[in-house]
Amino acid sequence: MSEEQQQSDINEIQRLHLELFRHIRYNLLDGERVVTDLLDWRDLWYSVLPTRFPYPFAFNKQDSKQYHPYTELGMLRNVRWDSWPADTLYIWTNDEALPELRKRVEERWEPSEIEVLSPGEDEEMHLTHLDDEHDRVLFVWWD
Repeated sequence: MSEEQQQSDINEIQRLHLELFRHIRYNLLDGERVVTDLLDWRDLWYSVLPTRFPYPFAFNKQDSKQYHPYTELGMLRNVRWDSWPADTLYIWTNDEALPELRKRVEERWEPSEIEVLSPGEDEEMHLTHLDDEHDRVLFVWWD
């Protein structure tokens, strides 16, 4: 299947997210390769969200236990210079497709970290209504 046919199988919002991610070149993260693979593996996922891994930031020294992620502001700064600094993918899949998807990700992308989120163990999945017993989210991050 051509890339044009594969992209016609995804909605416009998903296509735009993938197009942004395609431009990333960061350490071992090759956005072009990741997007090409995701389109080739379209039968293994429902949706993909590229983002920047939020980093903890101490607001002030007296209140060092309270953290605030300033991820969005960092991305805002980089857009000015035609850069999209995403380093994380969340891939919504299911328990049946997960083993094959994870194997391919590990073999092809060389991520720094891979984790599996499941509704039985991650409360946020319930809050976002990704809580079917078969839902899984593959968290992929590059350092």
